[in-house]
Amino acid sequence: MKLIRDILGFRTMISPIILQLLFWAGIAGTLYGTYILYNLENWAWPFPLIFGPLVLRVYFEMTMLAFRSYDRLGTIIGQIDEMQGAEE
Repeated sequence: MKLIRDILGFRTMISPIILQLLFWAGIAGTLYGTYILYNLENWAWPFPLIFGPLVLRVYFEMTMLAFRSYDRLGTIIGQIDEMQGAEE
């Protein structure tokens, strides 16, 4: 119940979870596209197999970096608040 309250109160972000699902959907799409190119006997079929997941990974890591930075910033602020409370 607390998790639902946190999500509805915008204290817990759902975007990182959605981004992970989109990443795996992108991997599946890349593999499917590679399969189609292979069946069409296209000479370029190895390129999406190699570079598709790599490009997806880099793109989604750059996107997730903003969310991870926000989480770490919250941790740092919490630690600073604890240190200031201990000094008083």
